[in-house]
Parts: sequence; C-alpha cells; structure tokens
Amino acid sequence: MAAKVIPMPQKAGYQSNEVEALLRKWLTEMSTDQGLIDTVAARMTEYIDAYANIWFEPVFHVPVPTHFSNVEAEAVLASIQQGVNRTAEQVQLMINQIILERFFLEIALYEQGLYLPAIRKH
Repeated sequence: MAAKVIPMPQKAGYQSNEVEALLRKWLTEMSTDQGLIDTVAARMTEYIDAYANIWFEPVFHVPVPTHFSNVEAEAVLASIQQGVNRTAEQVQLMINQIILERFFLEIALYEQGLYLPAIRKH
C-alpha cells in the first residue's frame, strides 16, 4: 500500500474583534477603570495576534510496508492521527495558559504604572 499524507487538524481561527470583546468583558467584570480596560485589551489583542495565532502544519510521509493489510495500514494511520491530535490539544492548552498568565501580568503592570516594550511583529 502506498504511503498517505495525514491531514493535520484544521486551524480554528478567530476574529480579533471577538477576542477583544471577550477580553473587555472579563476586564469590565474585574474593574471599572476604563484606562485599564482599554490598555490591557489593546495590548492583549496585539499579543494574541502576534504570538498565539501562529499555525504550523507538520507533514508526515509514512511508508506502510507492502505486507500490511489495508486494516493494518489504516490502524497505523489512525494511531498517528490520534497522536497528532493529542499533541495539538496539548499545544493549545499551553498557549491558553501562556495567554492567561500574560493577561494577569498586563493588569499588574498597568496597576503598577509599568509597561513592557511594544510587541515586535515577526
């Protein structure tokens, strides 16, 4: 059986304005300081756009031995796909945690009158 290319999970994508609206909702629930809300929402939207919206698509060329039956070959491919999906989930969880930590850091920096340098676009 010939090797197959395993498709990666599709990018979910997001709308910047939806993310900003969600950030503003959270901030409004935490504070009435409009400066904090505007500053943190803007900085977090920029941060998420710059770093969390990056997508990668690994490509695998998996040669399946000719003596494998179709059932065995499909089982190997399904196992690889399951591993890729689990990896994508773990990466997404890590990114979510990083964003959450940065969110609280931005709030603390604002409250202390400190700011990080502007985010550099890659």
